[in-house]
Amino acid sequence: MRKKTGKKNKRMRPSEPNVQRRLKILTIAWILGFLVVVGKLVHVQVIHHAQYQEAAEGHLEQRREVPAQRGAILDRNGQHLAVDLIHYSLAVRPSVLGSPERTAEKIGKIINTPTSKILQKMKGNKSFVYLAHRLNHDAAEQIKALYAKGVILEKKFSRYYPYDKHGAHVVGYCDFENKARGGLEFKYDYLLKGKSGWTAYLRDAFGNQVPYFDFPTSEPQNGLNIETTIDMVYQSVLEEELSQAVLTRKANNGSAVLLDPRTGEVLAMANYPGYNPNTYNRYPISSFKNRAVSDQYEPGSTFKMVALALCLEQLNLNMERELVFCENGKYRVHRKDVKDHKNFGWLTARQVFEQSSNVGVIKLSKKFNAPVYYRYARDFGFGAQTGVDLPAETHGILRKPSEYSSVSIPYMSIGYEVAVSPLQLAAAYGAIANDGVLLKPYVVKRVTDKHGTVHQENSPEAIRRVVSPETARRMREILQGVVDYGTGTNAQMAGVTVAGKTGTAQKIDQRTKSYSSRNHVASFVGMFPVEAPRFVLLVVVNNPRKGYYGSQVAAPAFKKIAERIYGIPTDIPATESFSLAQFELPLLKNFILPVEGLDVDNAVDVLEDNDIDYQVVGKGDRIYRQEPAAFTGMDSTAQSVTLFTEMDEIARETMPQVTGLTMKEAMQVLSAWDIPVEVQGSGVVKKQYPGAGKSLKNKGKITLLCKPI
Repeated sequence: MRKKTGKKNKRMRPSEPNVQRRLKILTIAWILGFLVVVGKLVHVQVIHHAQYQEAAEGHLEQRREVPAQRGAILDRNGQHLAVDLIHYSLAVRPSVLGSPERTAEKIGKIINTPTSKILQKMKGNKSFVYLAHRLNHDAAEQIKALYAKGVILEKKFSRYYPYDKHGAHVVGYCDFENKARGGLEFKYDYLLKGKSGWTAYLRDAFGNQVPYFDFPTSEPQNGLNIETTIDMVYQSVLEEELSQAVLTRKANNGSAVLLDPRTGEVLAMANYPGYNPNTYNRYPISSFKNRAVSDQYEPGSTFKMVALALCLEQLNLNMERELVFCENGKYRVHRKDVKDHKNFGWLTARQVFEQSSNVGVIKLSKKFNAPVYYRYARDFGFGAQTGVDLPAETHGILRKPSEYSSVSIPYMSIGYEVAVSPLQLAAAYGAIANDGVLLKPYVVKRVTDKHGTVHQENSPEAIRRVVSPETARRMREILQGVVDYGTGTNAQMAGVTVAGKTGTAQKIDQRTKSYSSRNHVASFVGMFPVEAPRFVLLVVVNNPRKGYYGSQVAAPAFKKIAERIYGIPTDIPATESFSLAQFELPLLKNFILPVEGLDVDNAVDVLEDNDIDYQVVGKGDRIYRQEPAAFTGMDSTAQSVTLFTEMDEIARETMPQVTGLTMKEAMQVLSAWDIPVEVQGSGVVKKQYPGAGKSLKNKGKITLLCKPI
């Protein structure tokens, strides 16, 4: 048994120092915890406030892009070539629709789609599905008026080209996502596309979007507008006549370029075949190529202008007295025969170029210094990009003298062993028209905003002087001789002087790697009027199968284009220009044609060509009056026309038709009337006062307005 000691057990108590130590530890722990919480709050609320706010708002907020409207592209007269149209895309959130069947039925009536088709799209508990695209404003307003939960309208833009195919290669196109894919659209995309904005929405528990005005929004900045140098009147003329030439001559394709040689402005640029940018997906990719800028070809005789410049400036030849024996049409150059289109014997140096004698030019080229020849060709712009503001421009081919063979200069002098683009060649002839100064061609005149403020503007830019003004004048004289007496007679225009050059070049056969006698490039390049050139025009037809000489194929097309362009008044309203460009006399088959003022033979030819019966009265040699009057409808009472060739009392009191005649022809007609004639301008009569058929009683004078002014 344990023995009791008699002392009581005492409870152990912590000492005072231990208590103090524990309190300190607890306090420190509490303070550290507090500091951690404060630090975390500072981290969240101050240091990374924006990040956490964005994450928090992301659960409720949805930011949507607001697209910018693309800038317009216009021609020089303010006609719209490319514009953005507003349209809407319709989408729904099927999971939050109050009544999918009723909503689908109402929407179907607006977008003209069966209810069953809409419900089929919404099947599968999709959170978001598009029902329609490219809805117009009226349809969008009707859908908004439904006030249906889960229905979403997205505002979008799509590109529209009012002139369809006309000017497509220059303007380019945007795809169905409004992304630039070619032409000016692509080149100037950074200015046209603008800058998208954004707006914020809150999402409710059902996923509907609710505007939240406390969040900032960013307004879109619409793109800038581009005003071009293109004239759609001229453009339509180029495209119509070029396509006619290509189709009539059964060619592969063709290009045409129209420049203002005084400024370098590209007035029109055409290619055939073309494409419609509104439905670009229906065309092969080869149709999108701007051949006038991107294609290169051996130019043939149109390149002889370089040799002509050397003959005048470096050899100082007397072009009228220097004689060249052209070997009766055949000349051997390094074991190959070079032939002329005719068997020429002795020709003057001027005739060598007027008649486009290959043999004659080659014999003249024996006097050329290779580095000097290269310098002239390079100075005219060959072998380098023109710098035009269009994409995918080729450099062409111009080898350096160190790369020449013994036959390079002879062949280059007649347009082989070199390659040019149509635009390069047109610009080079522009230098001749511009008194020897080569200008940089350009297509964009200015860039403006919606208020008309100019942000960028192009002006004529001289690249270099190629030849002296006197040499350029002499070159124009000789090139005029080509049209007046030589190979370019098919380019002659009544009342307007033309200077130019034909070109016929054989193409390389890819199978035999030699020049083909069956495949050619036919071309004609010229300027008019010669005394003060306002236009330089080039027509190139690739691989024609019905005729192949430039004089046969390209020169007639040049003439048709030039006549139509030169006959269009420059002061008519732009809205009338496009229809006028498509006006052709043969289309008036149900009207009596105007022949007053013409000589009898010409009048008869016009009427017979249009299957109109006629009767000539009198023994005169010119038509002074016709019955019925010009443009009278042809019906059962007017199936023929009577032509009066001698003056009678009615004719003496009536103004004849002289519009369309040259100034000289008009003066000959009016010489029979004893009334003073005032002529304004020169060339072809475009307007007359009084008008044809008007009374001349008590008229003090007759006024004729001629073009060019």
